[in-house]
Amino acid sequence: MANNPKSFWLALSTFIFVLLSLVYTYVILAVPAPRLPSIATQRAITAVENERWIFVGDVHGMYDELQELLSLVDAEKPDTHVVLLGDFVSKGPQSGKVVHYLEENRNSTHCILGNHEINVMFAYLNRRDLKKRLSRKNSRWDPVVFDTENYVPRHDQVNNKHKLLAQQLGISKLTSMATLCSAELQIHLNASDHTLIAVHAGLAPDFEGKQPKIGDITTMKYMLPKDHSKTSKYKFYKARRWFKLWNADTAPENVTVLYGHDANSGLNLRKQTKGLDSGCVGGGKLTALEYVYKNGKYHEYLHQVKCRQFM
Repeated sequence: MANNPKSFWLALSTFIFVLLSLVYTYVILAVPAPRLPSIATQRAITAVENERWIFVGDVHGMYDELQELLSLVDAEKPDTHVVLLGDFVSKGPQSGKVVHYLEENRNSTHCILGNHEINVMFAYLNRRDLKKRLSRKNSRWDPVVFDTENYVPRHDQVNNKHKLLAQQLGISKLTSMATLCSAELQIHLNASDHTLIAVHAGLAPDFEGKQPKIGDITTMKYMLPKDHSKTSKYKFYKARRWFKLWNADTAPENVTVLYGHDANSGLNLRKQTKGLDSGCVGGGKLTALEYVYKNGKYHEYLHQVKCRQFM
């Protein structure tokens, strides 16, 4: 009889543990995860003469460096617009602060989704058994929904760091990213009949009249010269860097593409393509390219700050 109270509490503890486990399993497996809103593939803006446009390369969560750069360019000056060219989260230490900056400055700051933002969203949508499903063939994934396609990134590019960051950011900040950002932003400079196109990775020179593919404009580095539908982040047979295919014979002369994604190439300023990923998170620099209208034409100004080495 002396052992009965002990047995009772042991049985009660076991019952409570099993009950909590069942509740947890139900919440995780049975209750649908909150969905993210559909994301704009393309947005277009007409810029007027008095506006400054400042394009910033891959921030990768380096919030302090971003603030230093914004101070350097006087981003709070009236009629100033900032465009983050994707991969503004992940790898670095302050991704949440970068997203908060976007939320607080939504009227003056625009954002492009890079492969890392999309990977984080994908990890969130498939967080319950992401690791298991990566090893399965023909798994059914919850895609990242754009208004032109349902997109599933390459599974080998989505890792546990993306999953952890998705948990840290939570549904509120992920929703902000999906709402505030697009995969491509076209800025028509009204005073010069020129168009600036912001993407994260790249753009085919014969883009006009075609719907951009999310995988291309967020991940590609290489492209077949004679078949621009064949692209990859990695070099493949007969492929060339996409920006080398932009010339007077293949691309409209009144278009400039601004992009990030390619830290290995570093700062890469060509006539019609401007690569601004200068490897901030690896101890390089954070780069901004400013467009401002003066004396009847647009001028470009380069701004950079030195970054801590985080990776």
